[in-house]
Amino acid sequence: MTKVEERVVKHDGVVHNLLGGGSYVFHDDYVSYLLDGCEKRKMKISVGAQPNSSPHFGTLAVFNLAFALGEQISREVDYNASVLFEVVDTAPSEIVEIDGIKYQKSLRENGDARINLDQYYELMDLLSKFSGIGYEVRRQKDFNSQFNISVILKAIIAQREMIVPMLDPRYGNLRMRVACESCGLTDKNGINNIYHEDEIESFCPNHGWFSTSIDDESGRFEYNTPLRNLIRALAYSQQNADLGNPNEILRITGSDYAGFYQEQLLYKVASRLGYPAHELPAIVYAPLILDWSGAKLSKSLYVKEGAYKYLPEYLINYEKFSELLGESGIRVLFDEVSSWLDEPYRLFRHYSVYYFMELLNEKFGLEK
Repeated sequence: MTKVEERVVKHDGVVHNLLGGGSYVFHDDYVSYLLDGCEKRKMKISVGAQPNSSPHFGTLAVFNLAFALGEQISREVDYNASVLFEVVDTAPSEIVEIDGIKYQKSLRENGDARINLDQYYELMDLLSKFSGIGYEVRRQKDFNSQFNISVILKAIIAQREMIVPMLDPRYGNLRMRVACESCGLTDKNGINNIYHEDEIESFCPNHGWFSTSIDDESGRFEYNTPLRNLIRALAYSQQNADLGNPNEILRITGSDYAGFYQEQLLYKVASRLGYPAHELPAIVYAPLILDWSGAKLSKSLYVKEGAYKYLPEYLINYEKFSELLGESGIRVLFDEVSSWLDEPYRLFRHYSVYYFMELLNEKFGLEK
């Protein structure tokens, strides 16, 4: 085991918020700007997460921001908001390699999604209590079963040769996959997929070839992150454009998906498919929570490699946070994140774990 050395992060306690970029433009009022771009008065604020572990601190920031934004929107005359949690239960739970091809079983197939979802419900119940904002939870099967998903999938498949190099420059695959109904294995990178106008043929190393109807079985499809991000944005944009649907969707995600990522993998790809960028839903980016080196606090590293041994467990595990600080701790976080919307220049920056350690120590007298 690597020895963890005790080090002190020296600082003067003075916070210097950014003066340029988004913080310059939206120094005083961000929420009104968001609402000016919306046609409807009922807002659903979409957040997504893979329930492959207890929510860590970055996830807490995103969820707190969603409910805080919903509260501020609902303060406006004739507006109301709720939170929509898109559960990414199609994320990998188990990966195996057979004949040189990677196959996976998802959290959904293995039943692992249920293990951590109770903690997400507990968190959202508290945030709903603080904000007065309701929420709903939607699994990937339900998202994929919407009537417009099949149209989007067909458009992507029809133009895959054009957009695949943009979506997957590393492997050049359309990473759309379907799990075998007999054993749950799915071709992780879509290597053996055969695409037709109305169906996809997939290969299972245990049970051979099988077909999936795009029109009748869209609920079975799974995607990698860039493709899921694209499909979600296109589906939301169609809902927002549908005046018969009273709800407008806004999105919240981490700032690691801002900038070049969205420009290249969402906006340019969507425009190639005939979806103008200005019709895509607005995205609010939550500040990242950074480790000692300035890198994003990563749930994947924590789950797969047991990283961050030097940090208190409450910073990387909601269960430990709840045990130590309870409802009062989440309330402190909610008030802090709400202040980012009260003073929007504080939203256009990132925060280190030590910032929150200082904040929570000040409130609860925790050991540094």
